[in-house]
Amino acid sequence: MKLKQLSSLFIALAVTAVVSGCSEKKSESESDNSDLINVSPRNITFEWQPLYEQKLNEFTSSDKFSETAANGTEESRFDLCDLNDDGTPELIISANNNHTTTCEVFTVSNGEVISIGEIGEYGSFTYYPDFKLINNEYSGDGFVVGKFISLNGNVFTDAMTYSDNRGSASKGAEIKHEIDGKELTLPEYDEAMEMYKNAKTISLGRKYTFGSASVDYALHCSESWGAVLTPKEKEIYKEQLMINLNQALETGKDAAFEFCDLNNDDVPELVVSEGTEDTDGCKIYYISSDTLLELDGTYGYKGKFSFDNEQLVFYVTGSPSGNLCWSLTNNDISKFNVSRSHMECGRRYILTEESVNVSMR
Repeated sequence: MKLKQLSSLFIALAVTAVVSGCSEKKSESESDNSDLINVSPRNITFEWQPLYEQKLNEFTSSDKFSETAANGTEESRFDLCDLNDDGTPELIISANNNHTTTCEVFTVSNGEVISIGEIGEYGSFTYYPDFKLINNEYSGDGFVVGKFISLNGNVFTDAMTYSDNRGSASKGAEIKHEIDGKELTLPEYDEAMEMYKNAKTISLGRKYTFGSASVDYALHCSESWGAVLTPKEKEIYKEQLMINLNQALETGKDAAFEFCDLNNDDVPELVVSEGTEDTDGCKIYYISSDTLLELDGTYGYKGKFSFDNEQLVFYVTGSPSGNLCWSLTNNDISKFNVSRSHMECGRRYILTEESVNVSMR
């Protein structure tokens, strides 16, 4: 596999370089399924795919849809995530990233798309994968109020409410710490909130743009990799993810990962996000002849990068090193301009043993 790299505001001459020095790792265990042939994820069909496609088309025809950035906000985007672990992802539509913009969440019930409701701000919301909970929180001057929300069937339900105004003590306010309307002592309150404070989260709502190539990838590829990877490929990728997980546990990094087909060959690359700090990038792994290979270096900024689904270029903007882009194809990227079909990549799953198993179902 070859890597093309372009830097300096996307206008420098593209240089093609063979990825020599890739780390090579072979699975020690043998599998009778190693000769199975990959099928295209587009051959895997789900009931929700045409239904969500129709809903996305309806949204693009509405006055809520914005194709380009305007008035300081970004374009409309959407996301897919199984919020209640029932095997069907919910569709999350974000009109823009304005402060007051919520996400509208849809699901499939009895062969129809139904609206669950609206949630979040800035066109996104925080999700706790370990607890299957959405967090909706507001922080003010010296206080915080919030709630955790679960998706039960087709209904959002408050799982827990909380409030704390300890930051107002210097102003002479009466200090209260409450959970589900019950007043607690500060130690009791902190103990009840501890597991959420330390839990990992992901941001949902603004992963994919509405370009035709990104819509096609989201609906027909993104949720199907577990179904098309061969048993041998799953074994190899899982082994590597366990190595990355142990490294993250040692360093305390907020690691994440996802599968993404960066060269359109119907076999996904494994993208592992090192964390969310400025110096964190992504490692990229791929499989060739039952052998795991790793691209040299790291890619992205703050543990993620963008991927142009139409031009098959992954890139980052605004990093300390400037604007950078790369490609695993033979496409000419010397004059790369981002198309209307792009997505964020790197942090689909928080890296845990459970999420590794979930991603390969």
